[in-house]
Formats: sequence, C-alpha cells, structure tokens
Amino acid sequence: MILRGWTDAVLSLALLHATMATAISPADKCEAAKNKIAGKYSFCRQKTLAAAIRTGARPEYSQCDTKLLEKWVKAEQRASDTGTPCRDMIGGPEVQNYLISNSETLASALAGIGALGCPLPATGQTTAYGIGSDGDLQKGASQSFTDNGDGTITDNRTGLMWEKKDRSGGIHDAETKFYTWCENVSPMDDNCDNGTNAMDGTIVTTFLATLNAGSGFAGHTDWRIPNLNELESLRNLEVNGFMGPVTYSAFDTGCVSGCTLTTCSCMHGFGGGYWSSSTYQTSPSGAWAVEFFDGDTFVWGKGNLQAARAVRGGS
Repeated sequence: MILRGWTDAVLSLALLHATMATAISPADKCEAAKNKIAGKYSFCRQKTLAAAIRTGARPEYSQCDTKLLEKWVKAEQRASDTGTPCRDMIGGPEVQNYLISNSETLASALAGIGALGCPLPATGQTTAYGIGSDGDLQKGASQSFTDNGDGTITDNRTGLMWEKKDRSGGIHDAETKFYTWCENVSPMDDNCDNGTNAMDGTIVTTFLATLNAGSGFAGHTDWRIPNLNELESLRNLEVNGFMGPVTYSAFDTGCVSGCTLTTCSCMHGFGGGYWSSSTYQTSPSGAWAVEFFDGDTFVWGKGNLQAARAVRGGS
C-alpha cells in the first residue's frame, strides 16, 4: 500500500508537470529565451576580457554583440508571430548596455585585477610614433557605439545615450553655435549676468528645455549637458578635420548639408566647440569645451556662444 501510494504520487506529479509544460505561453517562452541569451552574452564578454587581460591584447566583443542583438530580435519575433508578445518592453541594446558594465567588472575581478580594473577608454590613435607611443600600444577599451535608430546613439562602453547631430537647421544641427553657458543678454562679451556664474544660459533655457519638453526627445525627458570627461570620451585622436575626412564611427556618417537625424549623423561643426557642464575652477567665469574638428579641449568664457550636444544616463 505504501508503494502504491508513492507510485500514485509520482504519477500525479508527472501529470502535473506535463500539464504545466503544455500550459507555458509564448510570452513565458520568450522570457526564458531572453534570460538564456543574456546569460550567454555575459559569459561571452567575460571570457573575451579575461583572455585579453592575460595576453595584453585589446578585447574584441563584436562577435558577442552581434549574437546578442540577433538572437534577442528573433526571440521577440517568435513570440510576436504567435500573437502573444514578450511581457517585457526591454530592447536588446538596453540589456547589452547593462550587461557590459557588469560583465566587465566581474571578468576583471576574476582575472585578479580587482573590481575597479576596467580599462580606461582608448584614444583611438593607431599611428605609432615610436615604440611605446600611444599609437603603438593602443591601450584602453576601444570605442563601441550603437545607433538606436531614433535620433540617439548609445556608447556601449559607458552606457551613456547621446543626442545625434544633423545638418537640418533645427535644434539638432551640428552647425548651431548659439548657446550661452550662463545668462548673458549681450553675448558680444563673455560675461555672466547672473552674478553667480551658474549654468542658466540658453543651453538650459533653449536647448535642454526644447529636448525635454512634452514627451521629450526620443521619448526621454532627462537630457543634460555632459561633463568634460563624458564629452572627451567621444573624441578619436587618430582623426583630424584639417588633414582629411573625419571618421567617428556611428557619430559621423553621411553628414552633408540638409541631412536629418534619420539619414545622417554629424560629429562636429566648423570653428567652435561643444560646451561641457564643467567649470574652469581657476576662473569660474569660464567652462570647458571640446572642439571635435581637431580634438582640442579648451576653456571659454561662459557668456560666449558655442554648440551643445545632450546626453542622458550615467551613474
């Protein structure tokens, strides 16, 4: 009787599991598939970075990145085809950005260089000027950007989302240099009218106010002016606007007069820099700016007119 009771219990449990298995919805299958994809992606990056740390080579994640995005789209499409889409609204690039920061920290720790051992960004310089020069060693994490198709570009290393620039004449035009850092009713000089050197100029009242109005630009209302380190992370010191064509990955493609965010991406304007949110502490009436035409970093009076590129995210 005991054996019979145990057998009946096992059969009942098996039938329950079979019933549950047949009851799994396409949405459930999609979530399970996404968890598996995310796990494999994280493992792929950990292996890649650990190997690079051992050999001293630069990590190359393109194979990991491609597989994640392709499989993510397929998982969502399979569920959508059944009429029961995935429960979540998280896109592949969003998951990618999250996993990048976490998997690299874990891989660095496992490789014995500590949780703070993630490499600094590479400068992009590849021309060597002797043994041990930047172009010879090419140290640091290489730049990696994803065009999100909505007028924004995500930095896959930092997770920051950047506003694209175009040549359409609107708020996103790369040639627009009409923004003051501080309030200045007469931008013929570089003085702040607020008496505090506070950031209350048209980069806030016009530029950011426009991007963050209503439902926001690209669906976000938390756009801000980047600090100097963030802005400099976009530079590529191998290129020079005075020497030839400028190539900044996804940031500089098809940039011609009249192009829009859907057809191009512009890295720089000619003559003038982009404001950062960082103040020059030696003289607080000035702020740091970056000129992407030649990669120059300089201090400019806050009352002057410069261009602006917005960013969001960051810790």
